[in-house]
Amino acid sequence: MSINEINEQAKESLRKYFKDGQDIQHDDDTKKQLTIEEMYKSVDNEIKEHEKKLEELHQMRHALQHNAKEAYEAIYGKEDEIQAVKHSTVEKMEKELRENAEHQMEYVNDLKNKALKK
Repeated sequence: MSINEINEQAKESLRKYFKDGQDIQHDDDTKKQLTIEEMYKSVDNEIKEHEKKLEELHQMRHALQHNAKEAYEAIYGKEDEIQAVKHSTVEKMEKELRENAEHQMEYVNDLKNKALKK
């Protein structure tokens, strides 16, 4: 197919489907313009469909998580949920941080002493 033939086909398509370069013209006369109320109903219906799909996805995710948890427990055994969650108070956390800082300082001092002895 030559470039001229392709250009002619494109021009024919433009004339056939577009009027004044503005609106798309369909050969199907069954397509009518919707009223505002019909548009609102259509949009509302689509929103409801998407909400249903979203809810289905949430339910599927919940079911998958539940099945995964059951499979994990079947393979590795059920963990005691109370022991799995460790509750730390601020005081315990502060004490752990202080101990870690002291340990790090001791480690750094040991490294300095070793470096000075060499």
